[in-house]
Amino acid sequence: MSKLQKYFVNPALFAAVCLIPGIGIHALQAQTTTVVNAASFTPSAVAPGSIVTIFGSKLTTVTAAVTDPAHPPTTLGGTGVQIGGAAAGLFFVSPGQINAVVPATAALGNAAVLITSPSGTVSGTVTVSATAAPGLFSLVGGGIHSGAIIDALTGRVGAFSVTTQSKTTFLSLYLTGANFTAPPVVLIGGVAATVTFAGASPCCAGLQQINVSLPASLAGAGRVPVVVQAAGQASNVVEIVLLPNKGEGAFSDEKENEDRHRELSVIASIPGTSLALVADENDDVIRQLDVVARKVVATIALPDKAEPSAIAVNASGTLAFVAERGLGRVAVIDLVTRSVAREITVGAGPVALAISGNKVLAVNGDANSVTIFDMTSFAVTATVPVGSGPRGAAADAAGHAWVTNQNDGTVSLVDLNLGTVVTTTDLGPTMRPAAIQLISGTPFAVIADPVTSSDGKVLVVNLVSGGVTSFSVNALKNGGAGDIVLVGTTAYIATQTGGVVSVLNLSLTGVVPTGSVTTVKTGPGLRSLAFDAKDSLLLGVNESGGMVVLISVPSNTVQGTIRAVVSESGEDSNDHSDHDNAGNMPKVTSVTPAVARRNSTINLVVVGTGLRGVTNLVFALPSGVADSAITVTNVDAATNGKQLTATVNIGAAAATGVRTVRIGTMNGTSSMGMSSAVFTVIP
Repeated sequence: MSKLQKYFVNPALFAAVCLIPGIGIHALQAQTTTVVNAASFTPSAVAPGSIVTIFGSKLTTVTAAVTDPAHPPTTLGGTGVQIGGAAAGLFFVSPGQINAVVPATAALGNAAVLITSPSGTVSGTVTVSATAAPGLFSLVGGGIHSGAIIDALTGRVGAFSVTTQSKTTFLSLYLTGANFTAPPVVLIGGVAATVTFAGASPCCAGLQQINVSLPASLAGAGRVPVVVQAAGQASNVVEIVLLPNKGEGAFSDEKENEDRHRELSVIASIPGTSLALVADENDDVIRQLDVVARKVVATIALPDKAEPSAIAVNASGTLAFVAERGLGRVAVIDLVTRSVAREITVGAGPVALAISGNKVLAVNGDANSVTIFDMTSFAVTATVPVGSGPRGAAADAAGHAWVTNQNDGTVSLVDLNLGTVVTTTDLGPTMRPAAIQLISGTPFAVIADPVTSSDGKVLVVNLVSGGVTSFSVNALKNGGAGDIVLVGTTAYIATQTGGVVSVLNLSLTGVVPTGSVTTVKTGPGLRSLAFDAKDSLLLGVNESGGMVVLISVPSNTVQGTIRAVVSESGEDSNDHSDHDNAGNMPKVTSVTPAVARRNSTINLVVVGTGLRGVTNLVFALPSGVADSAITVTNVDAATNGKQLTATVNIGAAAATGVRTVRIGTMNGTSSMGMSSAVFTVIP
């Protein structure tokens, strides 16, 4: 790799993580001079020379951005910042947010922060430390979700193959505040990647870069966590998607380094039945499986860009709750009609759900909070701040939920009735907990760390005494501990990068829990687990192969698989036809009038099916883009979902020609190119 390639950085990527105003502002309440690592948004110590974000109010009266990020000025838009008595370089200033570089000469310890601007002066403090935790940048800001990780040779962002044209794939990770006096360690799903370079990225002050080669063992791992350990400190956790080797994935036409249109993410069993629900995060659908018949029996569409990440089913098996990570909502699916009955707005990036009695808790991974809503009225009763990077949740029947905060290494106990955090348990600064399950009838919880070690670190925590017992459940040392399912006192733990289920048989009779471990091989990309109590089967989502693996309990033997990236008709193309042809999708059978002149206003009548819960109505050009010259108001949908009316203004600038009337609903958006939905603009 050439020196130029070694230092490559995508300018647009840097703009996305450092310069855009308001990045991650949802993650922290605006307070006067709250100073955080600009990558992780961790409000603790920051390192000399690192990029920081300062949140506040009335910090300045202007908004301005740097033009040369390699040499940020100390004054921008008439605004200056001093940290520890030294002038900071400035990337971006605005009344509510400033992005800056901590001076390398800033004194260590509690440092004064002074902001001077046309609006006056604002002061605060921050701890400057040479051993501050590094921050990994992410594509959406705030140090969560997909990491700011690119192909080191091409600059490409997206899913990656471990080899490119038979050669090892090299990646670049971007971070700030890392101490490189000792070689850093990059762990991907708990597996160490070989570091080929670690240092400053010369394009931008304060920005650091680590280049790694992808281990061959990570082929087909799927969406897995990434963490950097430097000078004894662990970074925040971001994510990466690793594809299977060519010819080993779910589709025969898959190409290297190409995002798939269908990607399984999570599974849940429907109580009292032989049915299960599996989510496809790229296709935005939920597929219902018949475990006995071993096939997909129904496809339920979600809105576009929903990115379903978690499923919880009520005890009667009539409603399923789906966390729509991409939309900040929870979809409520009627399992009788197999359609989305409503959506509930929660916080940004919901990644986990838990049910206690009549309460549902959604973990807002991008907003450092949880949202509690009622299962009957569907009204939100509370939104509660928790720790940094909340990831997993488990609830008891008495109205308590335990939430793992991945970037803090803590667990928050939330009272669902009061809507408050009762206590917070610290698991250690280098722990990055994710999945959590409660052992019924005991004070114990099982918590998995999927990323900081290769030996499958699992903690059994006494929630009353606070006692913690650590287990290493992966003797093969090929990945961290992922999802957890409990059957009595037996914990089934997925190793996503290793393609195995670890079976931890626990004994809780003594003062300290003990246990023995066996393993079941399932194949790479084992991302999610569920237990089908009726059929005594453990269900595992094999993201790599698009399969659901069936494991008999308690014999712990693989009984078969279900191909879960197909529709009930058996159609299995690597596209979105599965979503677009789902039975609950809105369909347009006629539009009246179908022709109108530009510079006119009409009363439109649309007839079809599934036209309920309408969120938008657009006139799409052949390119699929909504025609901005046509505006729609007064949309009124019939309760039976078979008709809607709207007032449509066709502007004078509207070009003559054909459009497709598309109806957006909670169940998705009606298809492009339907002859029954054609609308023509004439002169």
